[in-house]
Amino acid sequence: MKKLLLVCFFIGGLLNAQNSDTSIDENTNDEYEKLIFKVGVNAVDNSGDLIPFDFEGSVAFTNFYFLELEYRFSKPFSLALDVSMNEWEEGSSIDGDILTNNQEYLALDLELKYYFDFFKTPSWLEPYLQAGVGYFLINKGDASLNFGSGVNFWFTDNFGLSLTGTGKWAVNHGETLYDTNHFQYSAGLLFNLAANNKDNDNDGIKNQDDDCPNVAGVAENNGCPEKINDSDGDGVIDTLDRCPNEYGTENGCPMEVDTDGDSVLDSVDDCPKIKGLPTNNGCPLPDSDNDGIVDVADKCPTVPGIAANNGCPYEEIMVGATDTNLNTKSREEVLFNTNKTDFKELSLPILIEITQMMKQHPDAKFRIEGYTDSVGPADFNMRLSQSRANAVRDYLISSGIPAENLIVEAFGESNPRVSNLTKDGRLLNRRVEIIRIE
Repeated sequence: MKKLLLVCFFIGGLLNAQNSDTSIDENTNDEYEKLIFKVGVNAVDNSGDLIPFDFEGSVAFTNFYFLELEYRFSKPFSLALDVSMNEWEEGSSIDGDILTNNQEYLALDLELKYYFDFFKTPSWLEPYLQAGVGYFLINKGDASLNFGSGVNFWFTDNFGLSLTGTGKWAVNHGETLYDTNHFQYSAGLLFNLAANNKDNDNDGIKNQDDDCPNVAGVAENNGCPEKINDSDGDGVIDTLDRCPNEYGTENGCPMEVDTDGDSVLDSVDDCPKIKGLPTNNGCPLPDSDNDGIVDVADKCPTVPGIAANNGCPYEEIMVGATDTNLNTKSREEVLFNTNKTDFKELSLPILIEITQMMKQHPDAKFRIEGYTDSVGPADFNMRLSQSRANAVRDYLISSGIPAENLIVEAFGESNPRVSNLTKDGRLLNRRVEIIRIE
């Protein structure tokens, strides 16, 4: 009779699961948490058949301890670890064999539990289904696949009673003595070690018992408001409706538009009438100097430039190059008076332009080479070329070029560009050349 009642209990659990509402409300409590310790007794009925519910064997009910630690990480789900032991007494029957000695039973099981709420069961009553894997030892050890059902009765928030029935299918059924399918049922006391006493909406109903934990409600409606309002009749309740007084569709608001066609809806588009980028809140990227190169890609964002030089106005100065605008202007248009270190007046605009070119490469290093014509002693000309190169360096530093980016080298009257026999030739040989070296 007891076995029949147990089968009815298990089948009833399955039927209730089919009739239960499996939908999850939007207000399901994400902070539901319990740590439950169960201590009690168990009984093992060894049938030895293909299914563990025939109850044709003997029931073990000696040294019948059962321990379980369960972590309830959400309202419907938990994970439990079970340890149980039992013993068939001498003379009992297992798989048709009469025991000549006492036979011990030991099991370790890991179960996933699903708590379901059908017909709005009260919070003190918690029916559940469980499934998992285990390892049991009768004569020899074997793994098992488990499925069962149970129910918790809570007398207080932290104390209750649990009843469980579990069928265990042996993975290697029948390969060794007593390696068999069997049924185990247990009863034990529950102790909640981590009761959740939070009340997010401050309505006096704890989150674990509140069907609307983030919206204040009443106990008669399980923590939800007594009436769900939808002022504009659009099917989205006022508490979730971004436009509660205006009939809408998406989020309760009218269908939004994208005036400029940039895939950013007008409601969140900072530039709703100018086509832009979604990554910039619907606005185009800024181009401060209006040179067609956006600031993020423009090395000279405040000075109009060319795409070939990343938005800067002058061509890129390559390392070691001697034929760029920088080289040409420094050696041909920065001119000095005879035996002097001061620039000719017409050289000053050229020096300003050279400075702008070099500022386009703030991390580059440059060599300033000084040269003279052949008039005068060679040692004098060497010193003069050094002074002229230093004069250019000092001007560049005063104009904002870092001193550590400049080195000076003097060559005197060596390496003339043209013959020193004419006045014009000597003018061209009195020069400074600037070359990028890094």
